[in-house]
Amino acid sequence: MAALPSKHEIEALVTSLGEIAKGYDDSPDLNGYMSRVQIIAKAKELVRALITPDQTPNYHGLNMAELVAIRTFIKLKVLDAIPRTGSISLEDLSKATGAQDSLLERMGRVLVASGFLDQTRPDGGEYKHTKFSLAYILDQPAPGHLFLAMYDDWFKNMHNFDDYLAARGQLTNAREPDDPLRNPYTFTHGQDGTPVWSIMAQDPARLQTFQMGMSGIDVAIPVVGHFDFGAKLKNEPEEDAQGVVQLVDVGGGAGGVLKQILDVHHPALASRNVVLQDRPDVIALAKTVALLPADVKLQGHDFMAEQPVKGAKAYFMRMILHDYADDVGIAILKQLAAAMAPTSRVLICEMVLPARVGEADFPAAVMDQAVMTMGGKERTEQGFAKMFDAAGLELVHVWRAPGVPGACVEGRLRRVAE
Repeated sequence: MAALPSKHEIEALVTSLGEIAKGYDDSPDLNGYMSRVQIIAKAKELVRALITPDQTPNYHGLNMAELVAIRTFIKLKVLDAIPRTGSISLEDLSKATGAQDSLLERMGRVLVASGFLDQTRPDGGEYKHTKFSLAYILDQPAPGHLFLAMYDDWFKNMHNFDDYLAARGQLTNAREPDDPLRNPYTFTHGQDGTPVWSIMAQDPARLQTFQMGMSGIDVAIPVVGHFDFGAKLKNEPEEDAQGVVQLVDVGGGAGGVLKQILDVHHPALASRNVVLQDRPDVIALAKTVALLPADVKLQGHDFMAEQPVKGAKAYFMRMILHDYADDVGIAILKQLAAAMAPTSRVLICEMVLPARVGEADFPAAVMDQAVMTMGGKERTEQGFAKMFDAAGLELVHVWRAPGVPGACVEGRLRRVAE
């Protein structure tokens, strides 16, 4: 066992934490966020110093038990039954949910220990919400939807990753999953050879929860705030007269992301010069929900096929390439490169992994394991550069929003050496 930290070492950590805490900013903007991240990082350093290795399995066990208990309480609608203000007895909670009181007590005990729920007295008492459990009530889009997406479509399919490797004879030569049709997700569902999205679509309610959950990732992968779509893609009068397309949102879903871009960068980014592309069924949905201005062109398109819009100023993909291994991603990029003019850009908005993750950017590493479940991959800047090069492109810039792991990676056609 490693030696316990000395009193002096702990006092130094506490002093350092106190100094950092002086810079606390309670504003909801980036400055406030970064001040909180710095305090959390130092507080975790103190906690890690105090926890001994023999305690580690207990803390890992608490993490696992908490996840199971939260998922169970959501499924049983226990969080809905606890009043948003005030408290409720175990007996009344059992009556409200129909769940056995001893089951609720055993699951609830874990959630109180983790701080997810609270009780009215130090020695127990009635159950009451915390800010964390309130955020997991699903009556409106909330962090709870992201938790469900991660639990149901990542954790349930990845907790048996060693079994997946064993079934493929890879315990002595393990490889990252790189096949969109044969990966931990298809393995768990017993549907190797079927696309992940087709498996998800077999349960429409679960697919909807997944889609709602993914909207919560905007904090880590912002839609705007990095690349200046308006200033850099603005048409000159003669380009406008020629109808030069400023932006093609490839695989853009029902248009929620494109709407955010247009809202911020209009009128320099003119809706009449913008194209939304996705599968025909998704475009039909986009027409129904009508999020976008009526003059945005809605186009059914498979991004594995030839790109029909030629010479656009920019081809934009958000959270697309990370669903696929490098070979598939390169094939997608080649379709864009073939349609690009020398002045065109490709803009990939995704996580960009740092060389070493910390408190501010660990969501990138989490998301990397999540997409591994379906054969996908988050990438470093060097990883994007290699893919671009293989597709006939070159990486020219990584546009970042300070304090978040998501970025906008810009590529152009590779210049031919003279």
